[in-house]
Amino acid sequence: MKTEHFSLTSRQDGLPLDVLLTLPDDPGTLSGIVQISHGMCEHKERYLPFMEFLAARGYGAVIHDHRGHGQQALESGTLGFFGDEDGEAIVEDLYQVTCGIRARFKDVPVTLLGHSMGSLVARKYLKTHDDQISALILSGAPWNNPGAQAGLVLARAMAKVRGGRHRSRVIHELADGAFGRRFGGNAWLSANEENVQAFNSHPLDGFHFTLNGYMNLFSLVQDVYSRKGWQMKHRDLPVFFIAGEDDPVIGSREKWIAEQDFLRALGYRDVRGTLYPGMRHEILLEKEARVVMNDILTFLVTSRDPETDV
Repeated sequence: MKTEHFSLTSRQDGLPLDVLLTLPDDPGTLSGIVQISHGMCEHKERYLPFMEFLAARGYGAVIHDHRGHGQQALESGTLGFFGDEDGEAIVEDLYQVTCGIRARFKDVPVTLLGHSMGSLVARKYLKTHDDQISALILSGAPWNNPGAQAGLVLARAMAKVRGGRHRSRVIHELADGAFGRRFGGNAWLSANEENVQAFNSHPLDGFHFTLNGYMNLFSLVQDVYSRKGWQMKHRDLPVFFIAGEDDPVIGSREKWIAEQDFLRALGYRDVRGTLYPGMRHEILLEKEARVVMNDILTFLVTSRDPETDV
């Protein structure tokens, strides 16, 4: 696998964006590129095992640390701080990376994969940029939680008093506290204890968002479940929802299915999903992750050519 590290300057506000690109050893075998939109309070290198899997099968992958995440944010003291407040900049950063990849690999299909918070970013991206990608994968996608409205109002009120960089235990518990009630601590992330331990011990994982970060998060939830603003340029876009059956972030099987039905009701014609028994939130880092990766590979191949047998 070939690996490239480079930096882009965000067109939104000049923020440096650290980007990781992986390619097969033989670039001539490149079948497609998967652009990854990572989740909340994690860093891009956690996806290297998945990127290695893709490279070995002829696919490239690209991922950048979202604003408020990664080494650059750690060094600048801005972990969990996005800059803007409404989820616009983080989405346009994602689109900027897409544009760079499409310019370099002109005839190669790009599939967008969004995990957790990254799936919210991906769905807001979908509203205006669905014609820029060939397929979409949504992993551990948060359900339409009505508490997002109250959370946004409270976070905005607190930010007026404490400032957007303040880290509120109250808001953290409101947004994330319920996830740990079933399994305890961060075990809700994964049934793979080694993965949970690695997350807990890494300085770029598990930090608390600022009020500014939570305003972005709550705004994203509201925006992706609003019927306003969907341009629907690519109604035949293949969309694949994947999640662990024991993932608290999806709410329940019924709420997860409702997420798919929402996109169908908007007019997307090819929406499908798979739930994985015994898995929790981070299905790409479970011990049985290869099952998920193989399903993603099948989706990549068949969404490019529906007549292909895998």
